[in-house]
Amino acid sequence: MVMETSEAVSREGGFNISRFVPPSGQTARAAAYSYSQSRGFQLALRRVGAAHLPQVMFAGEPDVRVQLRGTLFDQNRQHFFGRTWQSSLQKMNSKISFNEVLYFHTSLLVPGILVVLELVSISRKRDGSHQAVGRGFTVLELFSSSPDSPPVYGKKRLNLHHGTPRGLVHSQLKDTTDYSGFLKPIDEAHLECFIKDHPSLLEVMHLLPENLFVSGWEDIPGLKPSPTGDALLSPQLLEMMPFSLNRLTVSLQPSLETSESLLLQLINADCFNMRQLGPEDAQKSVVIQERRLHVGVYNGWGFLDKPQVVLLELVTDGSTKRSRPVKDSSSSSMLSLRSSVELSLVDHPNTAVVFQLEYAFSAPTGRESALSATSTSRAAILQCIRWGAWCPFQEQADWTGREIQLVLRGGSQPNPFRVLVCGSEGFTAASTSDSPQEAMGTKDMISFWFSSNPGGKAGSPKASLKSKKEGPYQSSSSSPSLGRKEAPPPESPRGPGLSLSQLAAPSGFPTLSHSSSALPWKHSFPSPLHLSPLASAHQLSHVAGSTLSNIAHLEMDLQPGAPEPASVQHNGDQLLGLPFPPVHAPAPPFVPRSGSVSALDHLISVSFPEVVDYCGQKAEVLDPKEPLLFNPQREDADFLQDNLLVFQFLAFTRTSAADADSGHPSNIYVTFQFYRFPPAASQQLRLVSSDGSEGLPQVLATVNKDGTVNAASPGLQLQFKVDNGFLRPGEKRRFLHYLAFHTLHLDIWDGDSLLLIGSTGIQLKYLLRQGKPAVQALHELEVLTTDYAGKDTPLLSTDPGHRSAFVPAAVCTVVKGRLYVRTGNIGSGTDDGRQTAVDHRPSASHVITPCRDNCSFKGGRLGLQPSGRNTMEPDRLDCHAASGGGAASAAPEDSEARRQLDCTTAVRRREEAAQMKDLPQEVPPTGERHSVQLIAEPRKEELISAMLRENITTLHLLYASLGSAEFMEFVLKNPFDLPQTVSIHSDDPELSVITNAEEWRFYKETTQTSTPLLENLFLSEGGAAGPMIYLRPKESVHVPLKYQTFSCQTATVLQGPGFLPTGPSSQKNPSKIPAAKTVQVTFQAEDSRPVAILRVQVEPTPHLVDQTFRLYHPELCFLKKAIRLPLQPTAGEPDGRTDVCIRCSDPDILCQTTTLEPGAPQHVYLKVPGSPSPDIKLFFVMVFMDTWMAAPSQLWQIYIHYLEQVDVGCVTGQQRCQSVALRGGQEVHTVRCFPSHPREVQVDPAGVFVLPPGAVQELRLKLQPWQAGRRFMYVNAVEAEEHRLLAAWLLCLSIHQPVPSKAFELRIPVCGLRGSSRRFSYTNPYNSRRTFQLHSNHPDLLQFREDRFEIDGGESYAIGLRFAPTQTPGSAEILIYINNLDETTEETFCLKVNYS
Repeated sequence: MVMETSEAVSREGGFNISRFVPPSGQTARAAAYSYSQSRGFQLALRRVGAAHLPQVMFAGEPDVRVQLRGTLFDQNRQHFFGRTWQSSLQKMNSKISFNEVLYFHTSLLVPGILVVLELVSISRKRDGSHQAVGRGFTVLELFSSSPDSPPVYGKKRLNLHHGTPRGLVHSQLKDTTDYSGFLKPIDEAHLECFIKDHPSLLEVMHLLPENLFVSGWEDIPGLKPSPTGDALLSPQLLEMMPFSLNRLTVSLQPSLETSESLLLQLINADCFNMRQLGPEDAQKSVVIQERRLHVGVYNGWGFLDKPQVVLLELVTDGSTKRSRPVKDSSSSSMLSLRSSVELSLVDHPNTAVVFQLEYAFSAPTGRESALSATSTSRAAILQCIRWGAWCPFQEQADWTGREIQLVLRGGSQPNPFRVLVCGSEGFTAASTSDSPQEAMGTKDMISFWFSSNPGGKAGSPKASLKSKKEGPYQSSSSSPSLGRKEAPPPESPRGPGLSLSQLAAPSGFPTLSHSSSALPWKHSFPSPLHLSPLASAHQLSHVAGSTLSNIAHLEMDLQPGAPEPASVQHNGDQLLGLPFPPVHAPAPPFVPRSGSVSALDHLISVSFPEVVDYCGQKAEVLDPKEPLLFNPQREDADFLQDNLLVFQFLAFTRTSAADADSGHPSNIYVTFQFYRFPPAASQQLRLVSSDGSEGLPQVLATVNKDGTVNAASPGLQLQFKVDNGFLRPGEKRRFLHYLAFHTLHLDIWDGDSLLLIGSTGIQLKYLLRQGKPAVQALHELEVLTTDYAGKDTPLLSTDPGHRSAFVPAAVCTVVKGRLYVRTGNIGSGTDDGRQTAVDHRPSASHVITPCRDNCSFKGGRLGLQPSGRNTMEPDRLDCHAASGGGAASAAPEDSEARRQLDCTTAVRRREEAAQMKDLPQEVPPTGERHSVQLIAEPRKEELISAMLRENITTLHLLYASLGSAEFMEFVLKNPFDLPQTVSIHSDDPELSVITNAEEWRFYKETTQTSTPLLENLFLSEGGAAGPMIYLRPKESVHVPLKYQTFSCQTATVLQGPGFLPTGPSSQKNPSKIPAAKTVQVTFQAEDSRPVAILRVQVEPTPHLVDQTFRLYHPELCFLKKAIRLPLQPTAGEPDGRTDVCIRCSDPDILCQTTTLEPGAPQHVYLKVPGSPSPDIKLFFVMVFMDTWMAAPSQLWQIYIHYLEQVDVGCVTGQQRCQSVALRGGQEVHTVRCFPSHPREVQVDPAGVFVLPPGAVQELRLKLQPWQAGRRFMYVNAVEAEEHRLLAAWLLCLSIHQPVPSKAFELRIPVCGLRGSSRRFSYTNPYNSRRTFQLHSNHPDLLQFREDRFEIDGGESYAIGLRFAPTQTPGSAEILIYINNLDETTEETFCLKVNYS
């Protein structure tokens, strides 16, 4: 059976596609930040009173009918959205009765959302067409912005205004909240309406899109018809029936090979037209990574559930093979799905099964340019190829026991997925046949078998509703509390498993657009290992998931009930690694967010230091929410080559959830590392509260060493000077690349407790000036941290399938607060007459040719001082001598002679100074000097030999960074008339000879060194000390060398705030690099005499850190950590895999990569030895993606905080005491202890105490947790005066929930402004008078009238409960603990509260 097209179905009245305008993106982000759930509304339009309208407006138009039209309007953005609803036509009279009821639901619960209603007259023209004329309009505000405004719910009498609703987008009404002064009302014309909440609509909200006006009489598939005609008044859902799709195949015409080849040609041609890729490079690089099929159920309004995504496989001669990155698919005729797809449908003619064929391409971001440091940066392109829809419940649909063949379409037709689809004119040849069967054979088809699945489990509509209501920021708890935590990553959709690249892709449908960058249809897809955003070098746009982290930590998967891999089930007792352990997702990428107007206004009112250019003018302000167009040519042509980078830390605010858990800090400090500058730790910053206003950011003020606060100068400003004196030759482009693609990692700490509050990141691309004198940008950054929490599980399990008592902890990301940072870049010119160190540095040439300039010997004569020191004293050349000095006294005629003369004079003066220092006070007699000369006569041969060695020594200065290989070629010449076999010896293994011809060719191409390459240059002989080269007489060859180091000298890491100078003069020696070293390479002839010597002076330079990890681990224990790397397809490799090599800066750390299963991602395993508490270990991990490990693709900086572990088992609501010992050192310390969760952990002594040298102080920890499961908390012992960490403890809590004595269920109304009160009685079970204390695990939802009460034995007491008001329906379980004075739980009551 063949279904023609979705368009044909639509013509036959079966399939419709709803079209509407989405809301403004800024408003949607503001609503998402407030974590508001969708709310249902009912709007009843009663009548329009218009006494003067028939006489005045409709004179001469007797056959006129009127209707109401309504739409939603965003007052803040002046944007209409949703769809325009139209009422039924009514006759015109003085009172027009409509009696229409509208329903809609929206999550835009922010002020400024209006309902615009327009009265329109409909008249018939002479040609029979209709003419609609607006006769007045009114607006209804959904959410009041002023607390003094009357409530928006209830009966309304709205005045009609002259004009048209289009006037609301006039420029004079921008930023206007009150339209009364601009709109002229119509006399005695009004609209009577009624608006209220409609909670019942939330049960069917998955059937309707947001922000759409719907009448109760409209046909909505999935909803039962109502006898009253209004199906949305008390909506009831139709039963969902399970079905399955089997034997699904997709065929493209004229053939799959031709279609895919044409797709690749189109992308390559587009890349070539954008002048980013050459045609040959594009043909070799663009590959097809995956072939995907989206399958969903569509009811004409929206998807009933999230569409499933499955991977299609190539079918070749009846066999299948896995989809892999390929350039072509030769000998493949179609795509197939081996497994079945389970769907849940409702029996309705408009219910359709829709398909979308999508290809995932992988392509480079562009040809290696000035700002491209590596050539392995790739982008993923998701492109919709075809789509189709099929309605199984139409009258003409007969699918029982038959194969369904559906025509797939492309082009600009509307589709349910709302994406751009490839056109069909270039893929399918036009068919001239008149036969329908032949015409159908020339179209793209999808074939499948559709059958009911009685044994399957139908998807519940409420389950779909729940998945829709829970947004990405929904709390994992069922409580509708204001305290929110970000949920873990979303679960995979039902159906066959997804590929790893799909799991790495952001949720939601891809947004396809054709930008001005090198790659068409660019999609927000994470680039493996490379932190640069997925944009070309000339356009930097906001891409979710592109800045901070594409890397995930792994945890153990020993969860009971998890299915075992098939490899384990069929290999007996052999132990194999788990193929896909669950992911511990790190903090999500830091995306700039839109700050609240009140917060920004508050910051503007504070007198922070202004960012001005060199002329004193205010710097141009950039918006971090807008894309940044970057042109590297502008940076090169900028005459202001010096940059002063400014970071101003302005304010900080905490979230209510963070304050409830860890309290509110009074001081903070920030640590980060910018470019090659040393790590920076700011001084303590005091949080200055606002004038009694809650929710406003707290301004930061610096704290001096004596504890005083600089309240008069708010904020902290740090400056970094980057000029020609700081940058090395050729480093300017590397610095621009760093600013363009890097995200600066910031750690925010509590200044008193030295506990980590969270981390965040700043996109440095807004520091690019692009030819402007100065720029600045204000960033509002979310401070995130990762929290671990495990479920409450029984200690013993009787489940026979229980494999281990260990259950992995759940990981969630918590927003701890927001940090306000202003960044700026001030340009300045370079003094042409000023000589800097960069002017005298050597060129970046990789070929070292021995010559007079780089020779170690500069000329001179032998000399011997009485002290016995052998020196090579230079000739007495004095440029200041009088006449008669010959050529030495004459001024040089050229610059080369002047340079040599200056060098010789400097050497002579340095040698004279050394000789005068070593001379004794008394000059020996003449006879004594003669004896010394006679003794030194036999050493003349040694001195001559040393001089000759210096004459054949070539000096070379090399700048090297961690992990990066520095390539060089030394020109070696045979000075003899006989052939020689020269051996090469290096006194440092980090400087080695490249003996592999392929590796040599790779470095020559990378460095663009155009020198000859000789195959089989080196001789291989067993037992040789080093490589050997055979040279003919007077022959010269290029010897390839490389210097690469993986070791890094790191000092002791101290935790605590610092005091940094804030002026530009404080950065004169910013890098603080370790001491340089000299490496000597000797080229020896057959007689072991040196032919040439290369002396390399290595100047280490600081390295760039791409990502920072901060881990906490028990002391003296090995840390075993696995880090998962995303897949990266590579052109040229048949399996699409990339070899990843790992190196670590610490040789005592084991570091390796492995893949547990073909097709699985690679894992980086670290095994780090332990250290005592509170040490902090710092090391670096280098990730190499190229075969020859030339440069690290990423460099990770890993901190490991070692803490003393304390294991505690306790029960929620009940206090448990635990003692730990604090040992004193060699000095007297004033100590104070700080817990990470002060509400649940208290330390005794709580204040400051003195710790004598060598003493042992017992610390008593009082633990009273309120959440069950496995949790981790921290306690720090801090030196109060020096703010230095003395000791740290890691509390590993195993918390169990008590058995409730009683359970209650009650219902609380929603939208109450004052909350609700309840009470229940409690009887004292003892015979004596007792005092009890009341606690709750949700103090944000429930408060007690009295937290403590005293009652006689056997008496009863009424406990008063006060429930906080809430605006969100839902349910929550609240535990009430009745404890005695020792905080031992006497009774536990469970309250199940339903908010409705």
